[in-house]
Amino acid sequence: MYPIFLIILSGLFFSILAVSIKFLSAFIHPIEQAFFRNFLSIFILTPWIFINKFKIPIKKNLKLLLLRSFFGGITMILLFWSYSLIPISQAMAISFSTPLFIYFGSTIFLGEKTSVPMTQLMFLGFSLTLIIIRPDADIQLGSIIAILAAITHAIAGLLVKKLSESESVFTLMLSMVLIMTPMTLIPSLFVWTTPNSFDLYLMLFTIAVIASLGNYLWTKSISLSKLTNIMPFDFTKLIFATFLGFVFLDEKIDTITMICGSGLILCNTMMAKKISMNEKNKGIFPDN
Repeated sequence: MYPIFLIILSGLFFSILAVSIKFLSAFIHPIEQAFFRNFLSIFILTPWIFINKFKIPIKKNLKLLLLRSFFGGITMILLFWSYSLIPISQAMAISFSTPLFIYFGSTIFLGEKTSVPMTQLMFLGFSLTLIIIRPDADIQLGSIIAILAAITHAIAGLLVKKLSESESVFTLMLSMVLIMTPMTLIPSLFVWTTPNSFDLYLMLFTIAVIASLGNYLWTKSISLSKLTNIMPFDFTKLIFATFLGFVFLDEKIDTITMICGSGLILCNTMMAKKISMNEKNKGIFPDN
């Protein structure tokens, strides 16, 4: 029950994060928020380094860490941006398509074996994603950005999967924020707005704290249990996001998004069960 509690709690944190980003986007551009999320996270993680006398062994995997952070940085920028453009529940539901792209990429680039049932699940998942995007209507920029975030997140996930064979979770988290800070700074300069109040700085710091806690809880939960046991509960993230968006942002509750989002979680669960029947999963965490 403990891992399930952690994954549900992480979903709550990520939903609060999305609502905070969208609210703050009226004052600070989401791309700039992504920079502050990384920059301030360095200070949040620093005490852990001194307490545990931790050293980052990045030399042997420097190229992979840089590549992982590059796609992670793009993912964070796109994901934060999508929160400000479309309903949070829709952006969250689209993000559930990331495992589908991971499966697709691992089949093509890592040579992992496929099967007819897995391929059928993948196409079902893509179909559900298309319904969420609503191709029969005017496709919003936010939907396109959310899909691109899901794709780049999948690439980052594949790299993390490779890195986790030799690197600890903390190494991945710390190296990510260290590398992504200057990376996200560059695009943020084009939309920069200097925070003009203590409240804005406090909200930016709060976003960094919430994101770090959400990542830790998610990673901790999958280190204690099989991914197939906890993935169904990842759907609570969509429930929290829909509820918080309705209460605090006056967003409408979208039944289609809820149904298709739950369908994506079901597809992901069945695919993960087939892929990692007896594997102990670790280290792949959301780029938030």
